[in-house]
Order: sequence, then structure tokens, then C-alpha cells
Amino acid sequence: MSEILTSAQMRAVEEAAISSGAVSGLELMERAGRGVVEAIFEHWPELETTPGTASVLCGPGNNGGDGFVVARLLEAMGWQVDCYLYGTANTLPPDARTNYDRWAKDHPVPSLTALLKTCRTGPGRTDSLFIDAVFGIGLTRPLADDLRGVFAAQSGGRLARHCVAIDIPSGLDADSGRMLRPEGPAEPDAPGCVADLTVTFHAPKPGHLLAEGPRHCGRLVVKSIGLAPAGKTGAPLRQIGPDTLSAHQLDKRESGHKYTHGHALVLSGGPGKGGAARLAARAALRVGAGLVTLACPEAALAENAARLTAVMLA
Repeated sequence: MSEILTSAQMRAVEEAAISSGAVSGLELMERAGRGVVEAIFEHWPELETTPGTASVLCGPGNNGGDGFVVARLLEAMGWQVDCYLYGTANTLPPDARTNYDRWAKDHPVPSLTALLKTCRTGPGRTDSLFIDAVFGIGLTRPLADDLRGVFAAQSGGRLARHCVAIDIPSGLDADSGRMLRPEGPAEPDAPGCVADLTVTFHAPKPGHLLAEGPRHCGRLVVKSIGLAPAGKTGAPLRQIGPDTLSAHQLDKRESGHKYTHGHALVLSGGPGKGGAARLAARAALRVGAGLVTLACPEAALAENAARLTAVMLA
């Protein structure tokens, strides 16, 4: 059963590791970049043996710093890489600025305006990869019009064959899985990034798995960056998978009977409000509970009795 961390819990885990001296923010950024590159080649093995071209759109925070690391690592493997910066270098956080400087020492870093021009006029090349390193899990506001234009162009196939999001697709709320849309009657066609592959770190976030998250994330890969479990940051959510279910199978024996196979209690609402409870009661029977009791107000007994057979009522 893997843990799921909210954006606040994830930040707390990172801050605890850095403040303890276990790792520096710069090293975490380097590990994140390596994880992204590993995930890309695991997902598209052919790209590892045939270096291509990539455009990396880097944002104004540490997510942008991850993008500069990815760009540097790809170039070291023979890729032709262009980095674009959304924002200004002078306002980058220290670790992101360090990785910007490493890249900018030998490469120009055009602004988003240059990428928008490419979107409008048509690219001189179709890249193998477009990498979204704009915003991470801390985003709480809709994307600006110019960014939405870039992501609309990518979704329309005008920039690259494959899209990779670092940590979370830009525009997606990491805690709810909802795309952050501007207020108003007209809903934009492309409120944010639609990725083929999303690479997040340490643990998935609720937004990767809920609501619009799965559609915008594409395939989700979680890479370790050497952090400790959530610990005191709060009880994390847990994701149930096949391994979890197989480890918690009911211990049914040939000599067993319904009184030894567990008793499930389902609490129901009043008249006209018991549908969900009846579904849950039937589900409990199907997954192996020996006895199931549905408890409801007296006024709802007749209604539930008419719709349930193997379930006891109370």
C-alpha cells in the first residue's frame, strides 16, 4: 500500500530533509532531474538509443530548476535541447537559479515569447519531447493566457510528439485533481498541460489520481529522490493496489461458516436515502463478509427490506 501525500505534506517532507542536513535542495533537484530522464527512457526505450530534439519550458520556481537539470542531462546524452524561461532569471529561487546559470553559461535561454512565436508560425522542427517544467504542486491559480496558448499548441501536435510533465501537469491542482480554470462564462479549450507521461517524486499526490488528474497526467511514474516516509507530517492517504488486497485475504477455512467470516455493519439514511448503503451492503457480501447488517431508521425498514434479501436489518 503506497502513501499519497498532499502538497503540504510533500513540502514538509522535503523541508525536514533539508533542515536536518540529510540532503541539500540542490541535490534533491539533481535527483529529480535524473529520475525524469530515467522515466522517459523507461517509457520510450527507443529514445535512449536515438537521441532527438527536446524543448523544455521552465517556470519561475523550483520546478523550473528541475527542467534545467533535465535539459543538461539530455544534452549530455547527445540530445539537441532548447530551454525557454517563463519569468525572469533574477527572481528564480537559489537552487533553480544555480541550475539556470549552469545552462545559460553555454546556451541562450529565450523567453516564453519566443516559444509563442513558434506556436503561431509553425515549428521549424517537430521535437521528440516537450517537457513541462513550469509549475509544480504548489500552483493555486489558473494559468495565464500565454501559457494556455503554448499547451494548446502542444496538445494539437504542433510542438513535439511526446509531452512529459515534471511533478504534475501545469494547471492541475495537486490536491483536488481539478484543472484551475479562469472565472468567466467562456471555459478555455486548453486550461493546462495534457501530458503523455508525468514523473512525480517520492509519492503520488491526490491530484494525480482524482477527477481530471489521470487524463492530464497520462502515465504516472513515481521516482524516489531519497526522502524518508511522511512521518510526523500527518497521516497520509494510502493507495490500495493488488499487492494490498492479496495480503489481506480473508482466512476462510473448510470448517468455517458465516459466523466465522466476519460481520459488516453498514449505516443507512432515512426513507429515500438508503441507496448507497444498500450498494455497500451488497458489496460487503460479495467480497466475503459472512454476515452483513444494514442499520437504518425505523421508517426506512420496509423500504430496505423490499430491496435486500441476504442482508440483515436493524
